[in-house]
Amino acid sequence: MSSKQEKKSKDLQLYQTKKVLEKLRKKRGFHTELVSVYIPHDRKISDVTNHLKNEVSESQNIKSKLTRKNVLDSIASLLGQLKNINDVPENGLVMFSGAIPQNNTAGTEKNELYMINPPEKVTTFRYHCASEFLLWPLEDMLKPKETYGLIVVGRAESAVGFIRGTQIEIIREFTSGIHGKFSAGGQSQRRFERLIEEGEKAFYRRISDEVNKLFLEMEDLQGIFIGGPGQSKEKFVSDESLDYRLREKIIDVVDLGYGGSEGIRALVEKVKDKIENVKYIKESQVMQKFYKEISNDTGMAIYGLNEVQKALNIGAVEILILSEKLDTLKVKVECSNCGYSENRTVKELEFNNLESSIQNEICPKCSSNSFNISNTISIIEELGTIAETMSTEVVIISTQTGEGEALFSTFGGIVGILRFKLTY
Repeated sequence: MSSKQEKKSKDLQLYQTKKVLEKLRKKRGFHTELVSVYIPHDRKISDVTNHLKNEVSESQNIKSKLTRKNVLDSIASLLGQLKNINDVPENGLVMFSGAIPQNNTAGTEKNELYMINPPEKVTTFRYHCASEFLLWPLEDMLKPKETYGLIVVGRAESAVGFIRGTQIEIIREFTSGIHGKFSAGGQSQRRFERLIEEGEKAFYRRISDEVNKLFLEMEDLQGIFIGGPGQSKEKFVSDESLDYRLREKIIDVVDLGYGGSEGIRALVEKVKDKIENVKYIKESQVMQKFYKEISNDTGMAIYGLNEVQKALNIGAVEILILSEKLDTLKVKVECSNCGYSENRTVKELEFNNLESSIQNEICPKCSSNSFNISNTISIIEELGTIAETMSTEVVIISTQTGEGEALFSTFGGIVGILRFKLTY
C-alpha cells in the first residue's frame, strides 16, 4: 500500500481500533487467563515465539488445572498465529488471546483471539497475563496528540484555551477592570494615564502567570497562537512575562475584531492553514467543501446510503464522509441446510433481538428452521473497505462539532464528494 493510501485509510483504521477496544473492555476472565502481547517492528518473530514458549514452561506451575489449561490454550493460539507471520508490520503488532467465560460458570470458557495493526508505532515489547486485557497502550494511541494553545488578549477582556482533536476548549477568561480614557487635562490626566498603563501591565502579567501554569504542563503542546484587537496582543507579547519556553512556541500573532472568549473561535479560523493536522480543522474543511458543492448545485455532492454505495461501486467517489455516530450493521443471514442467504441492516442495539428472532424463522427456499448469522460488519467498515479498493479518501467525522452533528442529523451520516457527475 502506498503512503498516500495509508494516509487515506487512517480514519478507518482508527475507527476499527476503537470498535475492537470497546469489545475488549467488556472481556473478563475468572483468573489470570487473558494474554496481551505488544510487538514492536524491530522485534524478531522468533524472539517473540521463544518468549511465549518460555511462558508455556512457567504456566506449567499453575496449581489450578482449569486455569493452567486456559492459559496454555491462550498462548498456543498466539503461537499458531505467529507461524503465519514472517515480519512484524511497520507499526508493530498487538495480539490478545484469552479464555472468555460464556456465562458465570467455570468451565464454560471459550478462547478468543484478536489481532490489531496499531495506528501508531509500538515502542516496547510487552507480555501481560491477567484477568483482563492490557488495553491502555492502545488507548493512548487513540488520544489526540496535536495540541495548540490559544490566547486572545483584549484591553478589557482576554481568554485562554486550546485546540486538540475535535475540541476547542476555553480554560480561563479574564477581565481587566481598567477604566476608559480620562478626558480631564493637566497632571490629573497624566497620572490617570499612568495608572491605566500600570493596570494594563498588571493585567497582562496576570494572564501570563495563568498561561505559564496551564501550558507548561501540556506534554503535547505543538505551538501557541495569540490574537486580539488593537495593540493589546503586541503589548502582551512584548511584556516578556510569558515563560521563555512558551515564548519559543509562539507561531503567530494575528489581528482580531474582539477579545475575550468570543475571539477564540475567530483565532482558530484565522490560523487554520497553520494547523491542518488538527482533526477539528480537517473535519471543518472537508464539510465546507461538501456544503459548497451542495449550495452551488454542481452535481458533485451525493448523500444517502443507497446513492453513495452505488457511486462507490463504480469508483465515482473522491471523498467518502461518514459520521462516527452511525450505528448500522450489515448482517448476513444464512441457511445451514440449503445455503440460501440474505443481507439485512439493523441498528447495533437491535442486534441481540435479531439473533434471537432468526432462530424461529423459516427458510424461504427449503422451509427448514436453520437460519444463522454468518457475518456481521458495520456499515462504516463496509463502505470504508469498498472506498479503499477504489482509492477513495475516507473521512470519519465526530459529532462534537457543528458540522459533524449536521452531517448525522441532516444527511444521515453518509455523504460523498464525486470525481465526476453521475448520469444515471
